[in-house]
This record gives sequence, structure tokens and C-alpha cells, in this order.
Amino acid sequence: MFDIKWIRDNADTFDAAMIRRGLGPQAEKALALDDERRAAISELNDMQERRNAVSKQIGKAKGAGNEAVFRELMAEVSTIKE
Repeated sequence: MFDIKWIRDNADTFDAAMIRRGLGPQAEKALALDDERRAAISELNDMQERRNAVSKQIGKAKGAGNEAVFRELMAEVSTIKE
């Protein structure tokens, strides 16, 4: 197993090793997959932060007796969870 940081720093060496094994260059594909993974993780973290912020607002709206805002915020949390 290769470390993605090593592949990023040594793409030519990695590709040369893959060619020797009969696979062809693989660094570009591996790095693209890693970029997609990082983007997905970042998006998930952003959504979790938003869910946490909305959850705090739900408590405030419920405490203030503001049912319309409460329902709206609950719907947003439900959408985020999906």
C-alpha cells in the first residue's frame, strides 16, 4: 500500500513502478480520487457544522415558543441528515 502523500510527492517514481508492473501510469488517477475524497469530507464537515448550528437555533425557537421557525428549522435539519 502506498501513502497518498508519497504518491503526490513522487508521482513520476510511482508511475514508473506501476509501468514495470504492467499497469500503466496510475498517479494521476490516484490523486484525482484523493481530491474527490477530500472534497467529500470537506462537504460533510460543512453540513455537520450547519446541522449543529441549526440545532442550537431549534432550541432557542422552541424555548421562545416560535412554532413556525421551529418547524422550518426542523425541516432543514431533516434535509441535512438525508
